[in-house]
Formats: sequence, C-alpha cells, structure tokens
Amino acid sequence: MIQSKLKQYTEANRAAWNEVMPRHRQAAKETLDNLFSQPGFVRLSEVEIELLRQVGIKDKRVSHLCCNNGVELMSLKNMGAARCVGFDISEEAIREAGERAVQSRIDCQFIRSDVYELDARYAGQFDIVYISAGCLGWMPDLKLFFDKAADLLTTDGLIFIHEIHPFLEMLPRDDAVDADPLHINEPYFKADPYIDYGGLDYVGRSQYTSTLPQYWFIHKMSDILMGLIENEISLEHFSEYETDISAGHKRIEQTHAGVPLSYILIGRK
Repeated sequence: MIQSKLKQYTEANRAAWNEVMPRHRQAAKETLDNLFSQPGFVRLSEVEIELLRQVGIKDKRVSHLCCNNGVELMSLKNMGAARCVGFDISEEAIREAGERAVQSRIDCQFIRSDVYELDARYAGQFDIVYISAGCLGWMPDLKLFFDKAADLLTTDGLIFIHEIHPFLEMLPRDDAVDADPLHINEPYFKADPYIDYGGLDYVGRSQYTSTLPQYWFIHKMSDILMGLIENEISLEHFSEYETDISAGHKRIEQTHAGVPLSYILIGRK
C-alpha cells in the first residue's frame, strides 16, 4: 500500500479513537481502576488464560500491539510476565493505560505509536507479541502489520492472537435490532474498508457523530494466515469459539447456532 494512503487511514483512525476514549473512560474507568486495585487481578477469558499458561507467560517479555486502555497487558503482567510494553496509536488510550498502571502499581510501559512506525530499538526485544480483539480490523496493510509484529520478536518468539472471527463481519450487529442476527448481510470478500462516523462507543453505548471518518478493514482468514506465513511465522495452534469478543454480537452468541465468533491463533517466529 502507498505510504501516503496508509497514513491517511491510520491518522483518521487515531483521531476517531482519541475522540471516543473520553466516553469509554466515563463509562468504565472507575470500575476498571477498582478491579485492578486488587492484587493479581486478571481480565482475560478462561480459555485465553489456559493457553497463555501452556505456552508459558511467566517471566516472558511481552509486547501488546493496539493495547488500548492497557487492561489486557496489565493482566499479563499479573500472570507473571516480565517486561511488558504496550503500543497504541491513540494518545488518549495511552494516557489512560499509563495512569491506571501507576495507580495500580503494575509495572507496564505504554507508548504512543502507529504500529507501522514502531521505533527500531524495540526490534528483537520480546518473547511474545500479544494481539487482542479488534486490532486487525484497523490495519490497512496486514502483511506489513505482521512484518512489524515479527520484527519485535526474538528468534523463536511467539505471536498470540485472540481476535474477532472474520465470519462475524458478515452478520448484523446488535444495534441492528430489527435484523435477523443470523442473516448474512455483508460480503466475506471485500477489498475496500467500511467508512463510519461513529459507533465506537461499545463501552458506554452512547450515540454520536465523529468529526472525521474511521476506516475498518475486512481481512479474510486466508489474509491473516498468509500474512503470518509471508513473515516466516509458523502456525502452532488455532482454535475457534462460539464466544463473542467483539462487544457487538451478543445476540448471535445467544442463539447458540454454532457460529464461529472468535479464535485464538499462536504462531512461532
């Protein structure tokens, strides 16, 4: 992708996240601060915790890309990880994450950066690169994203992805209350991003119109797998779940229709 176009997308998304983060803080900051004031608190799913323990999170150096407000990275630190560094493009997200880490006395570092512009000094510094729900859809160039992720890893390091399943992109969101939650209404094969001017407050559920557009990219499962393969990441684990981690498709989960809603992928450099 042409660099100027890439920057156009990422800067617009940065502005959109900076705009919505105060709404997220208003809705959830107090609750999250109280939870992380408890020693050893972990805000991760049971299946994720089990797999992280299997691959060995204790004493590992971890980088979290698209770390948002920091709660997953602080959870990994509370599980026994060593050095923990989170990167996010949003100044507002990084500010909240840093403040919570200090308040909770959890030793994590949070750095404001576009993933595509990570400082070279972080190359080869981490045993695990962690990616959580909602990261990949903001990435205009998936192959380049995985190139940047792989560059952070030591030789033999792991990339751990817990993400929204691409199949879910075809089905209606919860706010489409009159739609059949199991009716396919969007294509799986879509080259151009969706453009939206709101809808990012999945925490407080407030309605607003943003000043700038936001761009959401649809990546097929084959895009994800090939992005890893092309950056010499070998697949070691892949599992799919009927659990919604998108914060927008609970109606589908509640149908118990056996639809894939999320997945965990683990690869090794």
